[in-house]
Amino acid sequence: MVRQRFRIRFSKLGNLKFIGHKDLMRTLEMLFRRARLPMAMSSGFHPKPRMSFPSALALGYESEDEVLEIELNESADTMYPDALLAEMNRQSVEGLAFHTAQKLDGGEKKAQLAASVYTMSIPDGQAGRSVRTVPALSERIRSFLAETSYPVKKNNGKTVDARQAVAPQGNTVRFSNGELTMEILTQEGPEAGVREILTALGLGGELFKSVFPRKTKSRLTGEKE
Repeated sequence: MVRQRFRIRFSKLGNLKFIGHKDLMRTLEMLFRRARLPMAMSSGFHPKPRMSFPSALALGYESEDEVLEIELNESADTMYPDALLAEMNRQSVEGLAFHTAQKLDGGEKKAQLAASVYTMSIPDGQAGRSVRTVPALSERIRSFLAETSYPVKKNNGKTVDARQAVAPQGNTVRFSNGELTMEILTQEGPEAGVREILTALGLGGELFKSVFPRKTKSRLTGEKE
């Protein structure tokens, strides 16, 4: 059976930040059925649409740039990316919008996430106990980036190196006009993420209290920065 693969980039905003990855998959499955897409299905007693994600967005996070890959069966030969995109948006729910659809060559590998860019507003005077002013936060960032290692304990008790989560050189963590931006690399093994970098900057206690992350870019392996 000849299948057609599509890579789709979409946003998950607003109240949808309160649903987890499994709920998102169920929402997408319902959307595919409503759109009457000729989905390729998995085998077994409970067939599911063949779809994959290079990463799962954490609960409580919004995203302007998520990546989804789906497979359509042989009856999709005449399905064009623009038509697929239009139909998915027509059947979508509030907060879920599909922006691009790319038909993939048969031999192209599945998408792999290289890095994610997050932004978050830092309310004035609410930047944590140890960092309450713009100059203090900027200095904390400079100090963090000057380190070669910065161990942080995760909520599960494991210790990870927050410094290894960002590139060794470059402006990968920055603060300007009240907005904190960080580019986090995909790592092998236990990963340091937004929470761990915020902890290193003295802002860990503010996550989901006054600091709400939004992913603005998913950079895939092989993509230009």
